[in-house]
Amino acid sequence: MGRIVIGIIALFLIIAPFSTPIIDGIKAWRTNDTSQAEVVVTGAGVTTANVTLDYELYQAATAEVQSITSNETADNPAAQTYTESTQVLLVAGLSPSLTRTLTINYSAETDDTVLRIVGPFLGILIFGALIWGTVGGMFSGRRKSRFG
Repeated sequence: MGRIVIGIIALFLIIAPFSTPIIDGIKAWRTNDTSQAEVVVTGAGVTTANVTLDYELYQAATAEVQSITSNETADNPAAQTYTESTQVLLVAGLSPSLTRTLTINYSAETDDTVLRIVGPFLGILIFGALIWGTVGGMFSGRRKSRFG
């Protein structure tokens, strides 16, 4: 029983340092950094605007919008919500009664069909293989020492 506990601790110590680079690598495979400029007009008293993105926002998360800039200095644009079905991003923090050009930098879902299908499972596959290999190696070593 003690060897199993030591093995589990060793497994976490081996995998933990690699988890962030692996997850970052998976995201890099599954996304394309995209920049899009749109002319947006706000009416009197309106401080938000809908912008239809050219590509799907990665994981439909507004956190994947890296930046929104405006050529109007009075604006302080920020991503508020995203509607996945229509690819519409609601941008808040705009000044009323102005026409401006917004530049939106975001992580878009890849167009690669295989990565769209396999992508959500890559983390499980990679970490599962690491765990399986480590556990398999532990039991393989035990078997050899017992019967070898």
